[in-house]
Amino acid sequence: MNTSDQISAAMKRHRGDDSENEFYTRFRYKPVRGLGYEKGVNRRDPSSIIKCKGQYYIWYTRNECDQSSWLDADIWYAVSKDGVDWQEVGPAVKRGDAGCWDEYSVFTTEILVAENRYYLTYQAKRNNDPLNVVGMAWADSPDGPWTKLEQPILEPSRDGKLINPNEHGDSNWGAALEEGCWDSGAIHDPGVITWKGQYYLYYKGHAIGETMFTDSKWGVAVADKPEGPYRKHSANPVSNSGHETWVFPWRTGMAAIVDWAGPEKGTIQYSEDGINFEIMTTLEDIPPAGGAYIPDKFLDTGDGRGFSWGLAHYGGSDWAFLVGFDCDLQPDVKKDLGWKNFSHYSTIRDVMKDPERFGVSRESLFRCKADAE
Repeated sequence: MNTSDQISAAMKRHRGDDSENEFYTRFRYKPVRGLGYEKGVNRRDPSSIIKCKGQYYIWYTRNECDQSSWLDADIWYAVSKDGVDWQEVGPAVKRGDAGCWDEYSVFTTEILVAENRYYLTYQAKRNNDPLNVVGMAWADSPDGPWTKLEQPILEPSRDGKLINPNEHGDSNWGAALEEGCWDSGAIHDPGVITWKGQYYLYYKGHAIGETMFTDSKWGVAVADKPEGPYRKHSANPVSNSGHETWVFPWRTGMAAIVDWAGPEKGTIQYSEDGINFEIMTTLEDIPPAGGAYIPDKFLDTGDGRGFSWGLAHYGGSDWAFLVGFDCDLQPDVKKDLGWKNFSHYSTIRDVMKDPERFGVSRESLFRCKADAE
């Protein structure tokens, strides 16, 4: 115990140990069946999970392209009774006809349940167009059929100039002749949440002239109806970090998981108004593009209760696939923090990924893991 009158800078900003912080959790990963690794098929960027008529639903990007795991794609869906065994049903939203604003790809989707309907927001891209837009489709049932809105519901800011826009393909935020505002180069990862009687569409943005992975930020656009029109908030961007958007109700406010990109990477943040977020703690091994089962996500109850499981994607292999995760990200829930239950403790992930480069056989790594168990 410190008995002096001095308080260090670290202790001035200390809010409590992880074991006492309700925002802290560790993530535990497991395989799922039906959406796992399959040579020749990419599955990635899962949506939030909903439950309807006794089964869970999830939507995700799917293609069979060996050039990109997330372009040249359609949006598919799957169902499950238990969240582990999944049955892939088929496409929900497909690309548009030649010449349409979604002719090349529809991808990175999120579900919204509102006003007795189901809505999918997603990225959409035209052939040979460096800028993507956000589209929306609706249905009366999670099984469809889905009806696309005729026009995008959100577009990037139309400023900034590329040196040669015909050469950049999807990397449209680099090589700028004139830098644009924060979402001039790309708008990605759209997802809508009901919030105090309105609809908040969070999205990731890049500026023309910025670097893809290190400079992404989040913005929000607000509407009075699920279909819009959506108005970009004057305070944008509302986050200075994060590669994927991930927001959900938490008690009387809203929580945001900010993953590996930006100066506030690896944190969970909280806001009472959905605009001004403050860091609550740091997190480890955050699920890539996580889609959680959040029972009250669209109820707007004013008392968000968090979540305990979901799906994410693994993109480090030749074909992307989905995995399951568990966590304790709920208020008033005892958390599993025992270090022996988390294989990443005291490991260096570069060694785990390529052990031979460090003179360690894969068999010895697996044996070490088995011994720890």
